[in-house]
Order: sequence, then structure tokens, then C-alpha cells
Amino acid sequence: MVNDIGEGPLWCSQEQALYWVDAGQTPKTLLRHSPVTGKTDVIALPQRAASVIRRNGEGVILGLQKGLAVLSPTSGGIRLLSLNGVDFDRERFNDSAVDRAGRLWIGTFDRTLQKPLGCLYCVDGSLQAHKMDEGFMMSNGIAWSPDNRTMYFCDSRPGKIFAYDFDLTAGRVSNRRIFMDFSERAGRPDGCAIDSEGFLWVAEIDASQILKIAPDGDIESILPVPIRRPTSVAFGGERLETLFITSMTFGLKEHERREQPYAGRLLAVDVGIKGVEEPAFNLTETERQDTMGATT
Repeated sequence: MVNDIGEGPLWCSQEQALYWVDAGQTPKTLLRHSPVTGKTDVIALPQRAASVIRRNGEGVILGLQKGLAVLSPTSGGIRLLSLNGVDFDRERFNDSAVDRAGRLWIGTFDRTLQKPLGCLYCVDGSLQAHKMDEGFMMSNGIAWSPDNRTMYFCDSRPGKIFAYDFDLTAGRVSNRRIFMDFSERAGRPDGCAIDSEGFLWVAEIDASQILKIAPDGDIESILPVPIRRPTSVAFGGERLETLFITSMTFGLKEHERREQPYAGRLLAVDVGIKGVEEPAFNLTETERQDTMGATT
């Protein structure tokens, strides 16, 4: 399965399956892959999505570019959620992650990709979005250290990973600083994931590699990949020791696509290091909203 812009990988241990989205203009799809059966289900979406989120209960939540929606695991129907606090005339959602208290954190970018209008939001269970920081050009990967004291946040343009002091109880960030600056590197930071030892794994788009970064900001190791544009990573598999890597064909010239037959595909590498289970969003809303059709 070749994606235009593969993004937002999420491992669901309960299902032993990996979800991700094709965030390109067309087709608008959600994908679900079972490593045990080798089967990949493709679900057509009515809107472009950027991320997939575990939820408390059945089904997953989709981070659409213009909102949030719940995917029913039985009917395949999509239920839009009534989110408050984000101006989608001005900005679009991108990557997201859930902290270990069940709050959803999600970044945005300027809908015209011209100005640093991107924000970092924290969304509570009642679907109220709270702006936590702003001034980003292309919000991307979000992750937390295993001790919950540090939050990492990637801005792909011009290319920086920020670190914050994180208060899990209050759901607050403070003391923003540059964790890693990519201004002198070939690539830029995209999606990321944390392992059980506290190392941050980052897809370095346009550099054909995944970085393993130590808590002090030093690069511990580099994992080369046979694609120029890896987009994101997620730990999964039975032991959470498989690193799943999404990628894109968007932006590649025709000869580059021929030279990179794995571009746009999902890659899986046994890295021998255990990841961290992704928490579920503690969604408390119960009112049924608009339902849109989806097809498999």
C-alpha cells in the first residue's frame, strides 16, 4: 500500500494492529494493518486526517485537519465531535498524542503554510481545547519522557525539537527550550516516539533516517531507511519492540520514486528496545453528533 503522505502511526495493543492515515489530498484514507494476518484494511474518509488516537472505549479517534471524529469499530461510521476553542478558518490540526493522564495534545499549522500561526493545544475530555503555546510554523511529533517530567514537541519548519517541563497533574507545560536544532542538518524533525529507556526516536524527513536521541540531546544512534522522506514512527508488535515507520511519496520526482520503491510504504524494524504503550484519550462526551459515512 503506497501512501501519498503516510502519517500518525498508532499501535493498538488490544487489537494487535497498527493504524495510520494517508494525509495527502487524495485519497483520504485510514489504514489498519495486522502483522499476524498480514492484512491491511483501507477505510475511505470524508475529510483529510492527520493522526489517530486511542480512546477510552471501543474504536479510535481521528485527528482530522478540521476537527475530531470517532470511528465506530463495527459500522465503520464516523461521528464528528463538537470541539471548542480552535479556529479552523485560521489553522489546521496535525500530529497529536495523549499524556498519561488521558488528555489529548495536538498541534496546528497556518492553513496557508505562510505564517507561524501554529499552536499547541491540550484538549480535555469534554472537548474543550486550551491553547498552551503558539508561534509554530509546522507542528509535528509530541512525546513525553517515561517519568512524565519532560514533554517533547517538534516544529518541522524551520526544524527544531522543543522540550518543556511537564506537570502531569496540572496538565501544564513551562520552560520551553530548544532540545535539538536541525538548522545545520540535511533533514527536519517530523513524527516521534519515546522508548522505555527515555530515548526519543524521530523521523528525520528528507534525510533517509531515524534518529535515536538521548535525554541530554545527543544523538545515540542513527537508523538508515531506504526512503528519503520518513514521516513518523511508533513502537508496536507483541513486545512493543517493533518500530513502525510511515513515509510519503509527496514531493518526490518521478525518478526518485523509481529509485525508492519503498517510498510511501509502511516499514517495520525490530529494534530490540521496548517502546511505551500509548495512553487512551479520556473522552467524556456522550451526546451523539453528526455522523458521516465511511467505506472499507
